[in-house]
Amino acid sequence: MFLSTGGEVLTAAGRERLAAYVESGGGFVGVHAAACTEYDWPYYGELLDTWFDRHPEYQPGKAVVEDRDHPATRHLPAVWDFADEWYDFRRNPRGTVRVLVRADESSYDGGGMGEDHPLVWCRAQGAGRVFHTPWGTPPRRTRTRTSGRICWAGSTGWRGTPDAT
Repeated sequence: MFLSTGGEVLTAAGRERLAAYVESGGGFVGVHAAACTEYDWPYYGELLDTWFDRHPEYQPGKAVVEDRDHPATRHLPAVWDFADEWYDFRRNPRGTVRVLVRADESSYDGGGMGEDHPLVWCRAQGAGRVFHTPWGTPPRRTRTRTSGRICWAGSTGWRGTPDAT
């Protein structure tokens, strides 16, 4: 799990080990600034399926849960009001990931991705699983919401499918 990492954090050997781990069936969870990490490593961009671009100021907004069947989202309300930084990404990952939650950009100021703004998603990578969420402000909410995502990503016996079900 990368929790609020940023910049280049892995050595060449660390990159090789992380890629081998995920490709062989391991799980990876990227939380908050994990999308601001390893910009110079193309595999990492593939792993998350995009990178962080920018965010407006911390403010209240609405998240829309698109997929209530996933263990990480089945406990959430259909629309969730809370405050965060509302990350924009360099490209929209929809189409190559299973989008679980999207931002309602009409509910806050400064969004830059438009009406289709995935926030939380998962996907298969090789034989492994990847889960991404930009939520991490404040840290207390991150701790209480992350354990289920770690359990999902690290499930033993899981066999990846393109929709990461």
